[in-house]
Amino acid sequence: MRTNRQTRAPKPEGPMRRRKASGGAERIGARRSGPPRVALIIETSTSFGRRLLCGIAAYIRENAPWSVYFGERSVYDPVPSWLKKWTGDGIITRAAIPEIRQVVANTGVPVVDLNEQLGGLGIPLITNDHAAIGRLAAEHLLKRRFTRFGYVGHAGYPWSDRRCQEFARTVRDLGYTCEEYPGKAEDLRSLRQGSWEMEMDRIASWIGGLPKPAGIMASDDFRGLQLLAACRLAGVAVPEQTAVIGVGGDDVSCELANPPLSSVILNAWRMGYEAAALLDRLMRGEAAAVPELRIPPLGVVTRQSTDITAIADPLVAKAMSFIREHACDGINVEDVLEHVSVSRTALQHHFRTALRSSMHDVIVEARISRVRELLAQTTLSVQDIAERAGFKHPEYMSTVFKQRTGWTLARYRNEHGQRTAEPLPLDSSDPGDTSRYAGFSLPEAALRTSRSTS
Repeated sequence: MRTNRQTRAPKPEGPMRRRKASGGAERIGARRSGPPRVALIIETSTSFGRRLLCGIAAYIRENAPWSVYFGERSVYDPVPSWLKKWTGDGIITRAAIPEIRQVVANTGVPVVDLNEQLGGLGIPLITNDHAAIGRLAAEHLLKRRFTRFGYVGHAGYPWSDRRCQEFARTVRDLGYTCEEYPGKAEDLRSLRQGSWEMEMDRIASWIGGLPKPAGIMASDDFRGLQLLAACRLAGVAVPEQTAVIGVGGDDVSCELANPPLSSVILNAWRMGYEAAALLDRLMRGEAAAVPELRIPPLGVVTRQSTDITAIADPLVAKAMSFIREHACDGINVEDVLEHVSVSRTALQHHFRTALRSSMHDVIVEARISRVRELLAQTTLSVQDIAERAGFKHPEYMSTVFKQRTGWTLARYRNEHGQRTAEPLPLDSSDPGDTSRYAGFSLPEAALRTSRSTS
């Protein structure tokens, strides 16, 4: 939830204000006329950083204006040269480099840290609740009936270790096992520059040795992309043999992943808003109420990498992997039998036991899922959608879609599709459901925005 505007203190009387130096000592400085000058050392290259900036902007709009100084930057860019001689009124920083410590220590202005880089300097920290993140990821996989778990992170980095500890504790408390990837701590900057490929064989070997099916948490979305690539290298089907969930909710990365990556959504907007509110109080001479504020995650966006119930039957898992890959290529039950090399009677029995469904139903559901996706995310014609979803005739696709979902194609697109698409004529016999647009709370609205615009 947003910080209530009433928490903002009234302006102190007189022309003087207090500034808290980095070591905790206070000093008195004359208040400048005009809006406070604030430096934002926050990356613009990630959706997380941009959502932080949006939260800061929201606080500024609701309160008195600031004169903001910031520029385009990535997470690991060096400290801006101008900051070393900064004579402004406050700083909010997410710089992920050690050099920021000395620069901040020398400014003597109020600072809010968003990246756990300034410990020991008496500077307040606003951070993600890493324990809550790990717990939420574990609960997501537990709901999918996984009983074997793994974690791939950056050992030695406190934020990654804390997520791992809570993830492992949550599943172990229920009597399940959790294997932690034994990789050493790597320099995150070098990993993001591509040297992580050198580690791929080790991760693939580790994944290959895990009991299946397994649910694995990656410490962040970037690690999740690496983990998915390692699964392909090891010949491990995702999500049939291994389900993977990341952290961060970067829409572009998660959607471009193969398969699309499920992710814990961080509340960057609230972090930014709270950081601005805290800095405002610090610039007015108040002390931080607590040295550290932890922001819980918003929830999980489920994509294909975890969109499954754990399948312990290896025959069914193999068949399901084939169906997911080829359902929209026009395959039928005979093609699945040929791939698995099992008799129809035997495989149907395995499907009924494991999934309580037939092979034919699973194939059709995979195609219907693809139709939903294309209706919602593209402006393709019905004929083109039928071809891409594995239906020979659009009329048959329309009939099956209505039988399986209760929606006509036109109403589904008008209710769920891109807002820029031309609306299709509605079928008045299909009432649809408009209740989902009413009564959004702030976290739901923020989560919806992070899915579509981040």
